[in-house]
Amino acid sequence: MQVSALAEALMHARRADGAISLQDLQIRLSRAGLEELARAVAALKLRPRLATQDAPDADEKRSWM
Repeated sequence: MQVSALAEALMHARRADGAISLQDLQIRLSRAGLEELARAVAALKLRPRLATQDAPDADEKRSWM
């Protein structure tokens, strides 16, 4: 039952572009009674976006090139 609730929450949290909304997923997991997973998703939302922070600007010259 919990596996199907998790699968349903993931399926409904998916946006039109294929990405999964962490906020929507957290809400759906909480409503399904999967509190531990909802707390884990909440922790993921707090993590900084490393991909955007590490990416160099288009105008910035890369030192390693």
